[in-house]
Amino acid sequence: MTESRIELVQLENGDIALRRSDEPEKPLVTISISDEVQDLMPQDKIDIAHSMVEAGIERYRDIQVERVEDVQAAQGMLH
Repeated sequence: MTESRIELVQLENGDIALRRSDEPEKPLVTISISDEVQDLMPQDKIDIAHSMVEAGIERYRDIQVERVEDVQAAQGMLH
């Protein structure tokens, strides 16, 4: 079984992509930052994109936990 890694890379057009290393042509997420904002933070672009992805993953996890709790509450299983 081949192990696939997730990577955050800067594309040729300047966008930042989150993609599987074994499928580089199919980004999972693409972040496009305007030229105006890029001028304010040229060295920080990858770090900011990383923080955005991290926040999205954390929020997704929180949503999943909320859904499980809602189902448990509806079934009278929450203590």
